[in-house]
Amino acid sequence: MKENSIESHTNESSRKSVPVWFWVVSAVALLWYLMDMSGFLMRLFMTEDVISSMPENQQHLYRNIPLWVDIGFACEVFGGLLGSIALLLKKKWALPLFVISVLGTLAQTSNIWFLTDARSVMGAPAIVMPLVAIVIGVALIFLSRIAISKSWVR
Repeated sequence: MKENSIESHTNESSRKSVPVWFWVVSAVALLWYLMDMSGFLMRLFMTEDVISSMPENQQHLYRNIPLWVDIGFACEVFGGLLGSIALLLKKKWALPLFVISVLGTLAQTSNIWFLTDARSVMGAPAIVMPLVAIVIGVALIFLSRIAISKSWVR
């Protein structure tokens, strides 16, 4: 009986020790990746009519996106989305999911920055948005590591 009491007390104190900002950051991360998922789905299901309505240089970019870039984008989005859910569920498997997300972001970004002329076609957003995604992903990796070290997640 005492073991259950001690275990219950330990669970309660570890739940109480999770700061409010952890929940806020985890919820904002979930919203970020839901937004990212909408962008992924819009690109995945973009019709030929939509592409044809774009300027010629943008049409070229969208028609020539390699499959590996879409796979990287999927890793970014779903790794981050599931990682955010894992944080909210207080699960330590958030960490590898955020690592997958950042690796997907880096794959996608390498195509944008080095293998296409997307920077000149799309302008500053082609540089800034990938940087923002990388910073957020790396920050969530650090948050996950901190949460694991402080036993906020199991």
